[in-house]
Amino acid sequence: MHVPNSVVRRRACCYVPPQRGIRRWYDGAPDCGVRLLYDCGTILNKPSLIPSLPEQPDSLALALAEVRDLQRTVVVLRGELESAHQERQRQLQDALAGAHNETQQIKATVATLRDALELARADKDAAVKASDAASHAEIVQLRAAVAALREQLERQALEQSDALQHAATEHRNEVTQLHDIIRALRTELEARHAATR
Repeated sequence: MHVPNSVVRRRACCYVPPQRGIRRWYDGAPDCGVRLLYDCGTILNKPSLIPSLPEQPDSLALALAEVRDLQRTVVVLRGELESAHQERQRQLQDALAGAHNETQQIKATVATLRDALELARADKDAAVKASDAASHAEIVQLRAAVAALREQLERQALEQSDALQHAATEHRNEVTQLHDIIRALRTELEARHAATR
């Protein structure tokens, strides 16, 4: 007789055919046979819960052997699942740590670049201010130089005009004196000429 075995929601199910002289109920089994339901975790933790029936037939022995195989399979699968879970957790932790480290490095790089940018901006502003101040001072100096040169040129022009006026006056005075001398000499000559006649 075929014995169905399955694992549904971590429960092992085995079918025990009816035996002569045995009429027992397990978990609501029908009269024609006995269906044993065992929680795999319970069996692993408490293997004594598996009932030992006297003089079990081969089909029941095979079913129980298959249950034990299923139990071992569940143990192996549970171990692999836990290992996979632990590996996944480790990979996740490594990924999170790597992402955190990379984030910290990016933040440090951004902070460094921000500081460098602010420093460069401050240096640029200081250089612009210094250049503006130097240009303003140079403009002031040039204006002062232009004003000084204008005053000097005006003074020189005034002095030259005064000198020319003074020279012209002296020249006119000298010409007047020469005219006076010439008239005096002419008068003297005319007087001498008249006396000699």
